[in-house]
Amino acid sequence: MKAFFATLMRWLDRTRRVLVNALFLLMLVIVVVAVFAARPSVPEQAALILEPEGALVEEPELPGPGDFPFGFAAPMQTRMQDLLDAINHARDDDRIRVLVLKLDGMGHAPLAKLQDLRRAIEAFKATGKPVIAAGLSFSQSQYYLAATADKVFLHPMGMVALTGFGVYRNYFRDALERLHVDITLFRAGDYKSAAEPLVRNNMSKQDREANRAWLDVLWRHYKEDIAAMRGIRPDRLQAILDDPGKYLRQHGGSIAALAQKEGLVDAIADTEEVRDHIAKALEWQQADQDYPAIGHRDYLRATGAQHAPRSNRLVAIVTASGPIVEGEQPSGMVGSESMAQMLRQARRDPRVKAVVLRVDSPGGSALASEAIRRELLRVREAGKPVVVSMGSIAASGGYWIAAAADEIWASPTTLTGSIGVFGLFGSIHQGLQHLGIHNDGLGTTRIADSLRVDRPMSQQLAEAFQLGVDDIYRQFLDVVAKGRKMPVSRVKKLARGRVWSGEDAKSNGLVDHLGDLDMAVKAAAVRAGIGDDYDRIRIRPERAFAEVLVEQLFGEAAWRWFGVSTHPEAMALWRDIRQWLGTPHGIYAYCEYGGY
Repeated sequence: MKAFFATLMRWLDRTRRVLVNALFLLMLVIVVVAVFAARPSVPEQAALILEPEGALVEEPELPGPGDFPFGFAAPMQTRMQDLLDAINHARDDDRIRVLVLKLDGMGHAPLAKLQDLRRAIEAFKATGKPVIAAGLSFSQSQYYLAATADKVFLHPMGMVALTGFGVYRNYFRDALERLHVDITLFRAGDYKSAAEPLVRNNMSKQDREANRAWLDVLWRHYKEDIAAMRGIRPDRLQAILDDPGKYLRQHGGSIAALAQKEGLVDAIADTEEVRDHIAKALEWQQADQDYPAIGHRDYLRATGAQHAPRSNRLVAIVTASGPIVEGEQPSGMVGSESMAQMLRQARRDPRVKAVVLRVDSPGGSALASEAIRRELLRVREAGKPVVVSMGSIAASGGYWIAAAADEIWASPTTLTGSIGVFGLFGSIHQGLQHLGIHNDGLGTTRIADSLRVDRPMSQQLAEAFQLGVDDIYRQFLDVVAKGRKMPVSRVKKLARGRVWSGEDAKSNGLVDHLGDLDMAVKAAAVRAGIGDDYDRIRIRPERAFAEVLVEQLFGEAAWRWFGVSTHPEAMALWRDIRQWLGTPHGIYAYCEYGGY
């Protein structure tokens, strides 16, 4: 009897597990079908709400296993192409009558990306449809985008927080000395300043010279663009920002009043007043109901604006967004193997006639950069032209891979160049000795202990490391000389780790043309001999089903829900550290200016 009862209980337990698992699978299938099948509808006579959140990026950054110290979190981000696709599709959609820019949630955006969005918004305005921007306050990036609108509204308590561009960094030499940490820096290129904060207390003369040059170019473009959009003279804007107190006193300290008086905004209005203005622009008569509107993410899903290609003549767009490291990497990082897989896919697909590589990267591992460059050369050897389109930054390792292209396009405000190499080694042996901790032992060579952080680097290995850095720098120069068809002597003058604006890079022959991604795609089609008879396809890294499901369920913000909320700068610092630690030979082609 006891045995029978035990058998019965085991059978009931198995039955319960089967039923529970079956119920779970059924619910999962229902959720998946609902997510992928349900599609929002576009209202008639509607406003398209463009509401970017966080930083504007080429590809959103997803967490990888190496992010465990920060709890599988990722900063809030918005994919640039989603914004562009929504604006471009809405331009010819009769259901969309007004474009509304709600920018309170948008974070920092490099000027090159803002200029791309400006061109799309101006094309939208050319159809006669109005654009309205509203915000509680505007940061410098937010204001540039708001200035593209026909009408700009600012809250009575708000401000337009323009400050100008700058490069300010913390320098740690004294702090590291007090902590008894030794930093050995190896570099090739007088302007290669990525690691200078660890060995200096101030900005070097060379770094100051290079920064001044590109900052002036970017700030001139910003002021000239604002002048063209808002009618405020560049010298007037400069005067206000150089002495804001003088001008604020004329308006009783009200920043909003100053912004309206100087023409930065059109009207001071609260949220309800802005709503009424949008409703009027839509000719919406039902005051007791919200005007018809749809957000840009729902709009893309509703319209299928990101359609599958219909032609057998394709230009493939591959995006290299983020730091360059070895191996397979998640979105937001450029992995040598991940990038190689995408380039091989483009090379082997007979429908693909040309490849456009969109580079938005400060660089990283020299080894990974070279591996990617070789894959690009294989694409060219297969008879498919390669055109590079530079985003906001395509420097150092980012330029290393770009040099393999048949043709390079950049924005005037792209940061590029930084042709130089550095290596780092840190040692805490003096700090340990200060605490009374001593290290001793023996090895079979003079350098057996040289890569331990608790022992100083030997003179023999330090010499070898510098020779390695110099050799990779020579390879970098040769890569650029061959790719750009320049004498090495000419490349040396442009290299030395110096960062150039896209405008200056064009003048110096480091890029071929100034223009955006669309122009680069058209140039690739021309090189492939397919004229205007082509479609474009985006090749992205393969993603796990769970990643696709989560993004469909919750959108771009989803990954922040799966862990702690983390400050973006802390995340960026951790990724830099992880990138450097993950490079076996510790030699980098990297530029640190992702923002300004």
